[in-house]
Amino acid sequence: MSNYETHPGLSAVHPELPPIADDLETARKDLAAFGCARLAGALSDTEVREIREAVAQVAEGEVQEGTDYLYSGGSNQRVWSLFNRGEEFLRLAEHPSALALMETALGPKPLMSNLSANITGAGGTAMVPHWDQDWAERPWPHALAAHVIWMLDDFTVENGATLVAPGSHLLDGPPPEGTLVPATGPAGTALAIDGRIWHGTGANVSQDARRMGILAYYCRPWIRQQENMALSMAPEVQADLSPQRRALFGLDFHEYLNMVGGPPRDLPRY
Repeated sequence: MSNYETHPGLSAVHPELPPIADDLETARKDLAAFGCARLAGALSDTEVREIREAVAQVAEGEVQEGTDYLYSGGSNQRVWSLFNRGEEFLRLAEHPSALALMETALGPKPLMSNLSANITGAGGTAMVPHWDQDWAERPWPHALAAHVIWMLDDFTVENGATLVAPGSHLLDGPPPEGTLVPATGPAGTALAIDGRIWHGTGANVSQDARRMGILAYYCRPWIRQQENMALSMAPEVQADLSPQRRALFGLDFHEYLNMVGGPPRDLPRY
């Protein structure tokens, strides 16, 4: 019998997500036990509105410039490199609740691996289910990467809420068919998923709804990031980063990694 079938509170045929948590500690416990968690009210209504407007402006600008990343027949759009698009996105990358959830999955000092937005429009098809760390050879004794998906609209079954298979982080392969369930929630909710969770964007079967979310992708501090931040991050953005942000984006020395011409001269020797 697989771990999925014996994990407390889970069914191999009809898995259920834990309820949306009202507090961070409950969400952290859910993330450890189920491989996924939802935290209510992680963003205020004002923050949701401001960030959503900023994403919409960037997305429309890319369409007008012909630099957009449209897919699913043009119904869906991905907006990359949000760390170059404004202070509100840098604040989102270092959001205390996000970092606390990521430390639960990844340990101390997680890195920002990528920061992008995903917009699903009516008629957008479901994404092929996948893991967020399938670039690494198994076995996976722990998460190497993890996501915080910020809901900027209500995530519903109709508009393609992210599909997840709770508990699948305990498996050595995909879960049984029929175990993906929609991670719905009101705008402002943070959905955290372990990199070993089987998941994918749902199909938007609505008539005209446009659902927007931000994908904040993190990794352990010794993992190569999805974005090469030294090259992808605009020089003027890098120049204004605080020491804490430089560390978060993997631009600093870390335990004999990411050296430039050797370690710092004042580093304590063994």
